Amino acid sequence: MSLKRGDLKNLAMAYLNLKLEPSAMSSYPIMIQIEPTVHCNLECVMCANPISSRKKRHMSLSEFKKIVDGMPHLKKMSLVGAGEPLMNPELFDMITYAKSRGIMIGFATNAMLLDEASSKNILESGADWLNISIDSADRDRYEAIRKGAKLETVKKNIKRFMEMKGKSPAPDVSVWFVMMRENLTDLPDVIELSKSLGVKKVCAQLEHNWSNDKIKGDMRDRYSMAFYARVRGILAMAKKTAEREGGSFDYVNVPDPASSRACKWPWKSCYITAEGFVTPCCLQGSDPGIMNFGNIFTSDFFDIWNSPAYRDFRKALRSKEIPRICVECTAYPRTMRL
Repeated sequence: MSLKRGDLKNLAMAYLNLKLEPSAMSSYPIMIQIEPTVHCNLECVMCANPISSRKKRHMSLSEFKKIVDGMPHLKKMSLVGAGEPLMNPELFDMITYAKSRGIMIGFATNAMLLDEASSKNILESGADWLNISIDSADRDRYEAIRKGAKLETVKKNIKRFMEMKGKSPAPDVSVWFVMMRENLTDLPDVIELSKSLGVKKVCAQLEHNWSNDKIKGDMRDRYSMAFYARVRGILAMAKKTAEREGGSFDYVNVPDPASSRACKWPWKSCYITAEGFVTPCCLQGSDPGIMNFGNIFTSDFFDIWNSPAYRDFRKALRSKEIPRICVECTAYPRTMRL
C-alpha cells in the first residue's frame, strides 16, 4: 500500500475515532465493503437474496470509480454483497482500477463461475485475496444448502485455479464455511477437502439473519443455547484438524457471551450497495430498504458519513436501547438466546 498526502493524519484520526466512538467522524474510512452486484446464480438457503424484493442490478465501473475517487484515504476494499461478484462483467476492471490507486482488494465467490477464463482474469487483475464458499464436503448436503450449485464443479474449479496460481502469493485464497444446524459437524471435513484442493486456509462464520424478519423468526426456532455450545466444541475440533493438516483455521461472527457489543463498524467502515446506498453494517446492510443513510452517487460521502441520521445511529449503539436492526446480531450477544 502506498501512502498519499494526508493518509497518516487520517489514519491517526481513524484510530482515535475507533477508540472514542464519537457520533461525528473526523476521518474517512480506511476500509469499506462494496456490493458489485445483486445478481446471483444460486439460491442459497441462508441468504436473503432469493426472498428479497430488490431490483437486480450490477454496479457499473463508472459508479465504482466515483466511490473510489470520493474516498481519498481508502486502503482496503472487499467486493462482497448479496450477489455473486463474478456475474458483474466489469468486476476485473474494478479490481484493476482499485489496484492502480494503491488499494488492497479482494472478493468472495461461490466458485461455480470460476472457470479458466475467470481464473486468468483474477490472476491478471492483481486481486489480493479470494474467499471461496463451501458449506459441506458432503455432495447432497452442500447442494441442498447452495441451491443451484454442483460440488464437483466447485471442486474442479478450485483445483484448477490453485494450479494456475502456482506459487504466486496473490491472491491469498481461503475457504469460508457458514455454520448452520444442518452442516455444523461437516466443518472438519471441509478443512480436509480444502487441503486436498490446494487451499490451506479455512474460516468459519455463523449464519446471520440479514435483519430480515422472516429469517430472524426462523433462526429463533432453530437455534438455542445448546446449539452455540456445540459451535464452540466444533470450532475446537476444527482447529485441531487444521493443525493436523498443516493449515490454518479461524472464525468470525461467533458471539462471545461475555461481550455486550463486539461491533465497531459504524466508526471504521461502511457497506455500499450496488445502488450506491451507504449502510452502516457488514452483515445487515445488504438491504437498503431496511436502513441506509444516503446515496453516494448523488451525495458527497463525507456528508453522508456525518449526517444527522448516521450520528444518531452511533449514539444509539452506545446506549442501552440499541437500534432494531442490531437486535439478534451475533455482534450483540445480549440480544441473542445464548
